[in-house]
Amino acid sequence: MILSNEEITTIFNGIQDSILILSPEQVILDANDAFIRQMDLAREDVIGQKCYEIFTERHQKNQNCRTLCPLEKAVTNRRPCRMQLKRPGRKGQPRDVEVSISPIWNEKGEITKFIEISRDITPPVIDDQTSREDLVRMLDDRNRRLSAAQERLLHQDKMASLGKLSSAVVHEINNPVAGILNLVKLCQRILKEEAVSQAGIDLFIGYLNLMETETRRMSGIINNLLMFARQSTMELIPCDINELLDQTLMLNANLLKINHIKLDTRFAKDLPKIKGSADQLKQVFMNIISNAAEGMAATNGGTLTVTTMAKPEQRGVSIKFKDTGPGIPKVIINNIFEPFFTTKKKGKGVGLGLSVVYDIIEKHDGTIDVESRQGEGAEFSILLFENEQPATASAT
Repeated sequence: MILSNEEITTIFNGIQDSILILSPEQVILDANDAFIRQMDLAREDVIGQKCYEIFTERHQKNQNCRTLCPLEKAVTNRRPCRMQLKRPGRKGQPRDVEVSISPIWNEKGEITKFIEISRDITPPVIDDQTSREDLVRMLDDRNRRLSAAQERLLHQDKMASLGKLSSAVVHEINNPVAGILNLVKLCQRILKEEAVSQAGIDLFIGYLNLMETETRRMSGIINNLLMFARQSTMELIPCDINELLDQTLMLNANLLKINHIKLDTRFAKDLPKIKGSADQLKQVFMNIISNAAEGMAATNGGTLTVTTMAKPEQRGVSIKFKDTGPGIPKVIINNIFEPFFTTKKKGKGVGLGLSVVYDIIEKHDGTIDVESRQGEGAEFSILLFENEQPATASAT
């Protein structure tokens, strides 16, 4: 059912959060009734004005516009932006607002407008101590529910990754099982001999050593699988990035093999440990590797190069994943970290993988960037820090 313009306008003005439609040049093209009420202005005094003229009552940008403006960030990064800041409300009273701003793209992949949704999160003035405590409990409960919902989302994404791995892991375990079975039969044949020679004993011991090696390999695969499958937590501990990558690549070894993908690891030695969630960082690596494998499978294989490097000037570690797949089209490269954005066929994915990656890296105060040309593969660059992110840093 297609909504009429009148119905769209009714919905637009019925939303209680403030909404602005802005041009890339920061001109206010439209505003809903909630914004007009919040600012206590006439509509004709808002439409056509620059946003900074409304919020700062200045006719030119100031330094805050360049550093704190969510629209500036969205225009520069060409991706959605969310932040909290102070803005004037009725009678110029400063209010705490949570602002989300997203680009609107046309069919040519060009940004034509931005939609900004802002919510007043200023705590109400409470005189009564009991009411204050009730509010704190209510906020704590809300935060717990949001955290639980996010943990469920992360776990669902993880289970989807495991689903993709299932057939590859079965093959990875089946091969040593078949080898062990053959070795058991050979051992049985030796034991059936009436007098076992020294050569037979040596052969028997060799077979046992091979069985132990294959059993340990299976145990490593299964342990890694179980560790990855458990519920993720945001417990921050010192993490060895090379070790986490090794564990994740072990799980993906057969997935890469059956898709004819060569693995090239270039791990720097003596990397500083990163304070982070081992479970969630492995989920990041799993999603990026899985996406690269799917892309290269469509082109009959390729090479995945995983590189780690210390960044002492930024007190961090750089991790790069470079593939030789089909690459990412320029018109969608700025959308790939958005929730539910996917180019896969229906039923093949809901578009949460890279959104989860972006969210986890952001929670670690890290950065993630992607470079790609269609037909020339893609490279994801992650920068994680030992403690807190420096003032200026990039994942290069």
